[in-house]
Amino acid sequence: MIFNYKIDIITTEQTLDLRQKILKPFLSKKECANPEDLLPTTKHFGLFYTDKLISIATIFPESNKDLYCGFPFRLRGMASDLNYQGQGFGGALLMSVIDYLKDKRCDLLWCNARFKAFPFYKSNGFQFSGDMFELPDIGPHKVMYKRILGK
Repeated sequence: MIFNYKIDIITTEQTLDLRQKILKPFLSKKECANPEDLLPTTKHFGLFYTDKLISIATIFPESNKDLYCGFPFRLRGMASDLNYQGQGFGGALLMSVIDYLKDKRCDLLWCNARFKAFPFYKSNGFQFSGDMFELPDIGPHKVMYKRILGK
């Protein structure tokens, strides 16, 4: 059971350390910024444990050609500090993101999930869509999604 955490909306700049450290160590911190980061519809979430940012997630409206939905969002750049993985922090952050999206009337959340993250997303109610694909320097991925509102 986890205690003393707080989830807030954060800035793009605040996401970059964990993005680089966990997701893209082969890039500079600046290169870990995504094109969608500064759009007004993009939101960055951070989970702070004992005042330290340990888990991040970014969402923005984007459809996926293979998933039928009315108002989808994409999850991108979700990461948790290695020292805190497997302790429920990532799940708590994801549930907070999903609650936020329910209030926005989003009906589907999807992501390009890394192979090693499949168990995390499956344990949080996500399903697979489509074939495995490879992202250079990162590895195998599959689209995963979770229906939020509706069917």
